[in-house]
Amino acid sequence: MRFRNTLIGILGVATLAVTPALNAAPLHVIFYGNSFTFGAGSTRSVNDLFKDIATAAGHETPFVQSAAASGQAINWHVANNTSPIFTSIPFDKDWDYIVMQEHSTKLTQAFTGSPAYPASIDESKADVVDLYNVATTRSAGVVPVLFETWARAPGHAFYTGGTPVFPGGASEMQAQVRSGYDQLKGALDTAIGSDIAKIAPVGDAWEQANYNQLHAADLWHAQNRGTLLAALVIYGTIYGDETTSDIDLTDVLNSLGLDGTDGAELTAAADATLVPEPATLGLIGFGALAISGRRRH
Repeated sequence: MRFRNTLIGILGVATLAVTPALNAAPLHVIFYGNSFTFGAGSTRSVNDLFKDIATAAGHETPFVQSAAASGQAINWHVANNTSPIFTSIPFDKDWDYIVMQEHSTKLTQAFTGSPAYPASIDESKADVVDLYNVATTRSAGVVPVLFETWARAPGHAFYTGGTPVFPGGASEMQAQVRSGYDQLKGALDTAIGSDIAKIAPVGDAWEQANYNQLHAADLWHAQNRGTLLAALVIYGTIYGDETTSDIDLTDVLNSLGLDGTDGAELTAAADATLVPEPATLGLIGFGALAISGRRRH
């Protein structure tokens, strides 16, 4: 498992660590994606759970809007669905983050549309840059967050038969998804001219959880446990909170028909994925005094 969103320098670590406690104003976040974002297979959406987790963690309730559309890739949103960037936020506010979820197979060799893989990755790189650029015309300081999706469940047709798409199973598919999102981040950072884009490593967290009761019956979409894990990782990525296991998620779990055991398993997977790379751990220790009291409960 490779960890992302590492911190550069002691000041950067301390600043990110204290940000959740000091950020009194609500964040404004817009989500772009498809059924993975609005929670097909689940009873709630990723964006709604993200909002509830942030509130449960003690932050001002964020202003969250979804522009997700079933079955669509980012190129469709660029061509047909940019108006929510301008119409779904109060005129006197700006977007702080734009979350972008690409079609789940477009960054892998399973993509059969046009252009075919790997040309589809180049198309996606251009598309996320285009959507981000539209968002900056409304909110110049908006930060792009890439919602890395997950592999199909073990037993899916991608892994079976005489000529499986992924002979290596879910781990091979997830590796391709991970590489694809790394390339999208690189394209954004290059276009922007700074290391600004964030990856929310949702699929990595699913792999960390061994895909245990995360997929819906179609072995593709998320059931409630999977959607909650996705929201936890996106919450941790945006708020710089690498410890979700000490948030009181009672109400969130109840809204999904889940229990404390589910919460413990899913927050453990999220936290294991959100941990920075080992080289930064000593720096985080230096900043620990600054954050020792930041959790609200």
